[in-house]
This record gives sequence, C-alpha cells and structure tokens, in this order.
Amino acid sequence: MSDTPDALSELMLHVKQQSLERMHLRAGQRVLDVGCGTGVDTLAMAHVVGASGIVHGVDYDAAMIAQAWQQARAEDVAKWVTFHHANATALPWQDNYFNASRSDRIFQCMLDPEHAFDELVRVTQPGGRLVVISGDWATLNIDSDEPDIESRHPHFDATLARNNTCAGHCLRHLFAQRGMLDIQIDVHPAFRAITEADGCWQQSIAPAAAKSGLFASANVVVISGRKPPADQ
Repeated sequence: MSDTPDALSELMLHVKQQSLERMHLRAGQRVLDVGCGTGVDTLAMAHVVGASGIVHGVDYDAAMIAQAWQQARAEDVAKWVTFHHANATALPWQDNYFNASRSDRIFQCMLDPEHAFDELVRVTQPGGRLVVISGDWATLNIDSDEPDIESRHPHFDATLARNNTCAGHCLRHLFAQRGMLDIQIDVHPAFRAITEADGCWQQSIAPAAAKSGLFASANVVVISGRKPPADQ
C-alpha cells in the first residue's frame, strides 16, 4: 500500500468489505450495525438481505442518523432499513434478536467497552456472527527526531480524541471471555506520509514535515466470532 490518503481510503474499504463478509449475510436475515454513522455500510447490508430481511443501524449522533435516512430513501431500501438514535450500551432490542451484528470503530471511543460488547452479544442469536472493527491507537508510531513526542502522542490521542486507546488489541479478550467460537483476527497496518499542509502538528516537529513529510502508522483490527449455542 502506498502512503497517500487515497491508499488509506482503499484500505478502509477493504476492511469494511472484510467485516461484511465475516457476517455471512444472507437474504431474509435480521442484521444490526452499531455505530452506523451516515449508513453507508448499513445500506450495503440492506442490499444483501433484501426486502425479506431487515437491517437496523444505530448511532449516538442524531445528525448522522438523519443523513442515513436520506440516503436510504435515495437508494430505495428504506422499507427494510431503519435507523435508531441510541446508545451502544443500551440497545433497544430483546435478547437473541439478530442473525448477525457488527460494530465499526466505536469501541475506541467507549468509556465502557465491556458493557457495549455484552449488549452486542445479548441481542445476537446463538450461532450468530459478531464482527468488530477498531483502531488500535496504542500501536500509533510517528517518525520523529524527538522520541518523547512520539511516546506521548498515543496517550494524547486517547485522552483528547478517543477514550479507549487499547481497543484494538483488547477485543480478543472480550470475544474469548464471552465464549465466542471460531474467532478470527486480522490486523491491517494503516500508514501515510503527513505533510506540512496537514497542519495540527506541534511546532517542534514542523521542520521534519517541511523536509519530506512525517510518517505515521497504526493498526486497524477486524475480529469476528460466533455466539455459542444456548446450551453450551
């Protein structure tokens, strides 16, 4: 992969597609997308499950939900897609409701990721698939002549932008502890050069950016598993 913004976009498209494939979607299924944003991936699921199925998207941002509804109507799938302004730690469905559930990059923002994961498990049927995407911001590295800045940046990123910097590499623990079966993990390194034009970098690292651009990398994790049967 090259280190351009377009290459990063291509990587995330691949990651998203992989997450959808791991759900094993089929026509007629009930499917959940937590952290649906503007509904791009939710609508992709809707095209797979078709009018005999139903896809529910959840997001905490009401403005995102409004955009998602607009797009669903534009793609003519609004009859079997619905969006909810709700919290991932209090999902408004009964136990064992969905055939498959997915979450895309919300665990890195969670103050209570275990509670959110328990909700995802609760609403998924025994034997159903769960898929989670998360950045692993503890793996963030920045090419810099000042190691102190590099070592402090992940902590800065977690406290000011994301609440759970270790989400990516803690997910397997959540899956295993809840007894998920057939656990699969893929780790995707995301990287790019950062030029001076990107801004938002401390003055102390501006000279490096002016010369050839900084280099930063972090991992994106896709993990999936199957909820165990009720009698297990």
